[in-house]
Amino acid sequence: GVEALAESAKSGNVKLSTVRYQRGLFSSHIVTRVEIARPEGDDTPDLSFAIRQQVYHGPVPLAGWGTPGVPMQLSGAMVRATLDPDSSDWTRQLAQWYGDQEPILAISQIAFDGASATHITMPALIRNDVEDLQSLKFSGLQGQFQVAPKNAAVQGDLTVASLEAVGKPKAASEGQPATDGGQVNLRDLTMTVNQHKGPFNLLFGESTFKIAELRAQDPTSSSPFAMTGLSLTGSLALQNPQQVAGELRIKADQVTVDQESGTGSLLLTLRNLDGATVEKLQQWQQKASSQPEDPQALDDILALVKTLLANKPEFVLNTQAKMTQGDWQGQLTLNFQDFNEANLLQDPSSLLGALEKGAADAAVSRTLVEQILTDQIMNELQSQATGQEPPIDPQALRGMAAAQASQQLQGLITAGFIKLDGGRYTTTVRFADGKLFVNDQEIPLTSP
Repeated sequence: GVEALAESAKSGNVKLSTVRYQRGLFSSHIVTRVEIARPEGDDTPDLSFAIRQQVYHGPVPLAGWGTPGVPMQLSGAMVRATLDPDSSDWTRQLAQWYGDQEPILAISQIAFDGASATHITMPALIRNDVEDLQSLKFSGLQGQFQVAPKNAAVQGDLTVASLEAVGKPKAASEGQPATDGGQVNLRDLTMTVNQHKGPFNLLFGESTFKIAELRAQDPTSSSPFAMTGLSLTGSLALQNPQQVAGELRIKADQVTVDQESGTGSLLLTLRNLDGATVEKLQQWQQKASSQPEDPQALDDILALVKTLLANKPEFVLNTQAKMTQGDWQGQLTLNFQDFNEANLLQDPSSLLGALEKGAADAAVSRTLVEQILTDQIMNELQSQATGQEPPIDPQALRGMAAAQASQQLQGLITAGFIKLDGGRYTTTVRFADGKLFVNDQEIPLTSP
């Protein structure tokens, strides 16, 4: 119910407010406004909306007798929640598409101890000739979540079997050629949550988002975008009684862009995070979102960051990719420490003192590096040659780009920034004791 939404609203990006509350003997009616914050100057559509809740009081929800989706079971209460169709532009549009069906329905059974079990549904939808869409086919959504008393744990999942949207073709106009409508196809989207509240009032466990297949065709491009086996997982774990560690894992089995394809993964890890400080950072974020003009906020966050750095947190980023042109592998490790902020405003470079040591290693296929650099220079040369008469031969232009790419790479090898090791370009970067080394060659950090 709203309690779980309120828990997620603590991030500061979501604000809840009660628009209307009518208490009855056997049932109550509540309208809650959900305001989703946007950065200043952001012109993206406003996603804010309102929720209508009909609460049927227990121990038997007699007022809900005959109401679709409300079972007659012993419970503290039953809550039937739907969107307020008049609360925003997108909810009005959704209500128009669904007609006499409710676009979203959530039924929650609230136990006597405060635990809840919620089932969420969106009906299937097939529409033709709506707005900019030629057709829309949506399989519907199913979800179920269980929340423990006092929000001590949450577990559940959401699934969407398929979504297909085809845009309307555009006729030629003002010198622009006619184009087909864009198209998006999505298959087997799932989101799972398995978290529990632990020390420092933090939610431990993991959340996972998966898409089995996503295909998109931009009407201005002849090459479709395709991705299969996408998974994104975030987790938080207790590292020791005082510290926590977080991970973000992203993986794609196959990605195809502009006729180039490959597979890749990313693993981001944060370790040695002081749990008590992380809790205070969350509290600071909540306060800053409600009091954005507080002059004390900057001093407070600086003090918290220094406390966090005093425990020497570690940041690790691992990336891998296998593409048709070659492979990529890289690792970045940064170890932080407390620093002296006395001259931070006068000398921002003193922030480098927060870095205790660091290491970066990268190995990239020679073919991949040379092709990417050649393509980049090729685009620059084509832009410069636009409108020239007679036009430059594309093969000659690519030959010029390849020559410049080879020259630039040779310059980096001569300067010691990269090495050519067989069929790979490699580089090793180390930072320690205030000194930076690239392939064992010291790089001055200050001007003479």
